[in-house]
Amino acid sequence: MPTDASSLDDLRREIDEIDTALHDAIMRRAGLMERVIAAKQTNDLPPTTMRPGRETGILRRLAERHEGRLPPAVVLRIWRELINAATALQGPLSVAVCAPAKSVGYWDLARNHFGASTPMSLHVSPTVVLRQVVERFGTVGVLPEPQDAEDEPWWLALMNEAPDAAVPRIIWRLPFFAAPLGRFEQLTAYAVACIPPEPSGDDVTIIALDAEADVSRGRLIESLAKAGLSSRVLVTHEAGEADRRAHLIHVDDFVREDDSRLAAVVADIGDGLHRALVLGAYPIPLDEAEEVAQI
Repeated sequence: MPTDASSLDDLRREIDEIDTALHDAIMRRAGLMERVIAAKQTNDLPPTTMRPGRETGILRRLAERHEGRLPPAVVLRIWRELINAATALQGPLSVAVCAPAKSVGYWDLARNHFGASTPMSLHVSPTVVLRQVVERFGTVGVLPEPQDAEDEPWWLALMNEAPDAAVPRIIWRLPFFAAPLGRFEQLTAYAVACIPPEPSGDDVTIIALDAEADVSRGRLIESLAKAGLSSRVLVTHEAGEADRRAHLIHVDDFVREDDSRLAAVVADIGDGLHRALVLGAYPIPLDEAEEVAQI
């Protein structure tokens, strides 16, 4: 390994050259985004700027090909910044974060995923966050992962079936990637937006089942399994009526609203199941601990 001053200067010059090449590549990437925007306008595509499935493909590919001592989280963080900036070039992008009192971890989760330049606001009420998502185009809401025994679960608002209504859908589970030593609180959250979920190739779907109180969790999971859907119950909420319960279900697959497997569950349970709704889907987060261990 060279140690003399002249060799060190040569190494620094090489680093400077790489920095210039990287900057040139970033500017070229930004220029290509202008062409993407023009192509979308020419083809009259819907004004959707966020593409969780596409973004996930980029991050997974980088994680798989990464080598060396530099932690993968550093590389992924750089690309998250590039992706968020490119999204903002195509249309509005902002984040409304719901964080209970005395918790800063949700803000950290949102900032880590949506970038340093994305406007963010902080709120205690999930109702305020969901209202901003619905009323302000391009707003993403970040909400605490649902827990049992909540008085007013935010996810019930996603069970809206009104025609033509703008209804938020789950699109990410955060953190998607994380450095093991870089989190203040061990928290998880869902990101929601008024865009349809898209498959990434390795996904989880969140569905809500509105059922009679005498239909057990086990019966629901059994019916889902018969339809070919591996699942587990996340939380159960006593609905407004004493004889009804709403169950939030984690399904190990990408399920669309018109999926025949979901229709099979409704048919199998019969009158005991009033509604089966897809509340969104998200790409399975990268296991940062495993990535680091492979280096």
